[in-house]
Amino acid sequence: MSIQRKKRKSKKKTKAPSLEWNNIKGVKRERLILERKKKGLTQGELAKLLSVSTSTISHLENGRIKPSLEVESGLLEIFNVPFEKLFPDL
Repeated sequence: MSIQRKKRKSKKKTKAPSLEWNNIKGVKRERLILERKKKGLTQGELAKLLSVSTSTISHLENGRIKPSLEVESGLLEIFNVPFEKLFPDL
């Protein structure tokens, strides 16, 4: 008996159906980055203030994760802006 191997199809990245859909994460990213830069902070400096990793700040800015309650309250204190301004879609 011969063993037949299944051919794996390579997964191609699909493009977003419209540019509007692509900009959802961009809007989140711009708000948080703008506030961070207004305060003159790098991602690393903001991460230290919040006691989180730099990658956590990066993921927040890119819209990959939602902020925990502790991070949320820290951002509100640091930036002195309402949560709805930083994360209007959450």
